[in-house]
Amino acid sequence: MEISNKKVLIIEDEFSIALDIKISLEKQGYVIVGIANNYDEAIRYVEDVIPDVVIMDINISGEKNGIVAATDIYDTYNIPIVFLTAYGDDNTFKDALQSRPFGFLLKPFNIKELSFTIQIALQKHLENESLKTIKPNNKISETLFIKDKSQFISVKTNDILWVKAMDNYTQIITKDKKVLVNMFLKEFYEKVPQDKFLRIHRSYMVALDKIDKIENKFVFIEAHKIPISKAYKSQLLERLDIL
Repeated sequence: MEISNKKVLIIEDEFSIALDIKISLEKQGYVIVGIANNYDEAIRYVEDVIPDVVIMDINISGEKNGIVAATDIYDTYNIPIVFLTAYGDDNTFKDALQSRPFGFLLKPFNIKELSFTIQIALQKHLENESLKTIKPNNKISETLFIKDKSQFISVKTNDILWVKAMDNYTQIITKDKKVLVNMFLKEFYEKVPQDKFLRIHRSYMVALDKIDKIENKFVFIEAHKIPISKAYKSQLLERLDIL
């Protein structure tokens, strides 16, 4: 696998360790796009640069640990995570597994082990993505049925204006209604025709044909202002017919 252009984000609250990893991986040919030491900083980096892989220490600064950060990064951005930790107990490993990591290394480790683990993570992620196919416009993708207590509410994909992430839920907005579905935005994105929708922010997905205007860092739909992340803007412009 070609690694010379692979972007790596390091999330490690011991700067000396992070710097050592950075220097060593750069010698291997990786591009280190940043070093973060807490959850908020990690999310900002991910949103700005969209790395190919994240190296995550489980015990980072702040209230939210590396497992929480890894879960949110993978669920929101679909970026593979490789864990580094000094704790090899069963409970730590079981907790880490919940975030669906692509690698788990115990400290101390050598840089060759880390490089091999990163390459395996990237290959597994590539294989996972290749298995996904874009759904044709059949009944499932044209009309979704959202469970609400004892009833099912129908939502036609052609009526969706935009979709918003709300913690563990996703809110679907149409002209006539707002409906909550119990799934992450990333999961919902895979249920709709991918040629008609695009994620433009970690918390928003929009229907491309419903966009009225794009101005600065916002998309306008039905007079509502929806933010565009820097990392997604170029992808949005590529999907539009701009004269």
